[in-house]
Amino acid sequence: MKMKYYARKNQELHDHLTETADFTKSFARVFCCENIAYWAGLLHDFGKYTHAFQNYLERSLAGEAVIRGEVIHALQGAKFADEKINDQIISDIIGNVIATHHGGLFNNITDGERTLSARTNKSENRLQYAEAKEAFAEEFSLNINENKLKTEILGFCRTCQTKRLSPYFMLHFLTKVLFSCLVDADRCNSAGLELDDTIPDWTALINQLESFLGSFPDGHGIDKVRKNISEQCKQGGKRQQKIYTLSVPTGGGKTLSSLRFALEHAKVHKLKRIIYVIPYLSIIDQTAATMHKVFSDDNVDLILEHHSNIEPPHEDDAEEQYRLLTSRWDSPIILTTMVQFLETIYSNKASRLRKFHNMSESVLIFDEIQALPIKCVHLFNEAVNFLQVFGKSTVLLCTATQPRLHKTEHPVLLSGKADIVKIPSDKLRFFERVRIVDKTQSAMNHGQIAALAKEQIEQRKSTLVILNTKGDARKVYEECRSITCEKAFLTTDLCPAHRMNVLDRLRNNLDPKIKRLTLCVSTQLIEAGVDVSFDCVIRAQAGLDSIIQAAGRCNRNKENQTLQSVFVVDVQDENLSWLPEIKDGKDVSARVFREEEGVSLLDDKVIARFYEYYFYAQKNKMDFSVKDGVTTIYNLLEKNSLGAVAYRNRNNKDYTGLPCAIQTAANEFSVIDGAQTGVVVPYGDALKFVDEFQRNYVPKEKIRILKQLQRYSVSVYSNSLDNIKQAASLIDDTFYLLSPDYYDANELGLRREAMFSLLNV
Repeated sequence: MKMKYYARKNQELHDHLTETADFTKSFARVFCCENIAYWAGLLHDFGKYTHAFQNYLERSLAGEAVIRGEVIHALQGAKFADEKINDQIISDIIGNVIATHHGGLFNNITDGERTLSARTNKSENRLQYAEAKEAFAEEFSLNINENKLKTEILGFCRTCQTKRLSPYFMLHFLTKVLFSCLVDADRCNSAGLELDDTIPDWTALINQLESFLGSFPDGHGIDKVRKNISEQCKQGGKRQQKIYTLSVPTGGGKTLSSLRFALEHAKVHKLKRIIYVIPYLSIIDQTAATMHKVFSDDNVDLILEHHSNIEPPHEDDAEEQYRLLTSRWDSPIILTTMVQFLETIYSNKASRLRKFHNMSESVLIFDEIQALPIKCVHLFNEAVNFLQVFGKSTVLLCTATQPRLHKTEHPVLLSGKADIVKIPSDKLRFFERVRIVDKTQSAMNHGQIAALAKEQIEQRKSTLVILNTKGDARKVYEECRSITCEKAFLTTDLCPAHRMNVLDRLRNNLDPKIKRLTLCVSTQLIEAGVDVSFDCVIRAQAGLDSIIQAAGRCNRNKENQTLQSVFVVDVQDENLSWLPEIKDGKDVSARVFREEEGVSLLDDKVIARFYEYYFYAQKNKMDFSVKDGVTTIYNLLEKNSLGAVAYRNRNNKDYTGLPCAIQTAANEFSVIDGAQTGVVVPYGDALKFVDEFQRNYVPKEKIRILKQLQRYSVSVYSNSLDNIKQAASLIDDTFYLLSPDYYDANELGLRREAMFSLLNV
């Protein structure tokens, strides 16, 4: 009697492999690599065709203590693919994907050896390879049509050549996207999910947006120009799928205008989702609030916000189905951060890369793109190039100060006539709301900056002061305590819920109908995309892009017809050693200030000059240097010079496969320098949610509560976390809760001085 092989409880292995192969093929169709994907799916659990694995499964289902992974089952399929496929680039791709589908992609070269060969070169006693191959052959053909696989890879490489993209770098992305397709297919089939490929009803969402926009009065002046920008965006939605820019002045209504473009474009091209990628959490909250106003709440799964710094443990299979939304990204509208976007794509982990393939057939909107870290420029450019060229996605880069990403060594492939909006010069005058006043001739201490703010307050001008560091912000705020007016303080030492309450209070105070005299001292978190309007702004000198963004918080709606002042100051003894990009931007701005004296610093030509100097000065940093400086992440994922040399030295021949070091690059990559951990702080309803979390044992509910707790968390660098554990308690091995003694819920948020003086660090 023929033996029955099972993948898991109540699922025959033949069915699992067939269904997973079909899912993987379907997911990969858009990338034109269906055949490679199909074989990856069919072979991924090849090693379960052994008595050893079936015995392991029986023992596990009987409740016996087993060690997860004690029986190898992924390497056999990778070994079979490597035997059958002669082209080493193809076998490197498919072998890596199969071998690592429960963990993370590896480097293709390790210590001068081909990793796939080294990992699959195990004894028959370890792999039971011959047994698995014989059993697999009873249910499936052993013949892989390599010509079909080669045709797909050659077509891919020809497209790279046509578009002048690096084939090796793009093939590293193809490896990741195939891995993403397989991981998602495997998990979805294992969970018994019925996948819905229905295109969202974009027409219904367009109608809701148009109804919302129709409620605005026609208006005059700046409102009329905003309406024209919005109309151009709607028309732009009918254009071909490419990479575009939306370059409008601050306060030009980018959020709703870009949404109008995205909905129209998604409808015209029958796309699956819209993904907003935003630099700061404060803007995500604001954008989400706007969208919830626009769209009815009938469909609770319409909008997914994914920006957690408190993640549930990944190991618990019972929570798998509740992770599907954030791990798959299959909601119609996704709101996420640039950190989440880049750390997904440049990870090697299954848990992160699973959603990568769902970035295809999408409209990707990058808000405030000028905030992209300089070290990530080439990695970002190549990622969006891949998603547009091979993933059939459209990309929109939004900002008032468009960085010259298309002028770098590895440029973003902008469409011809890339900007979807043109504003005539006579209309631009409506956005002339401020004058930039250079006061950097001599550095100002904290007291002098406070005195300048006081002068403005005494003139009945609500004033915003933006500093580059939290330390300077705190010290200036302390110097301002004696000023008679409403005061507010904003840094990332305040949890998101605290910051949102401060911003709500500011918006209320600054409402033209109320006009309560207010002084706010903040770091740069307020300067991009936050919808507030002060009478005056004082900005610590930084990059010209930052200064212009800060200026967008002044006289934003042209409440005052005369130009209002944005003072740029040089902070005495400012320590920017941990903020090199701000330091470099500050230096370039100082040069531009000298060269363009007497010229409006808001002029497009001046901004172009700034980016020309800035990008030239930073060009050697755009490949993302690794910590020891011996190579770059770009090189690791393209030629991998170090690995290729090590292989040549050991084998006396060149490596003929795909040399990328995906695991090393992933370990080195981090958008924010230094790992950070979310610590829950005792603000608002936080303690109520913590109590609820501890009393609840239902995984779905615990994850719902964790999502609520994101709003009450502050990020702390991991090296600091070890030092503050005396001031915090670990809750259910999941997150830290800070003691009330170390959080000022009224003003300053995290009490760093008290916390660190207690710990003598």
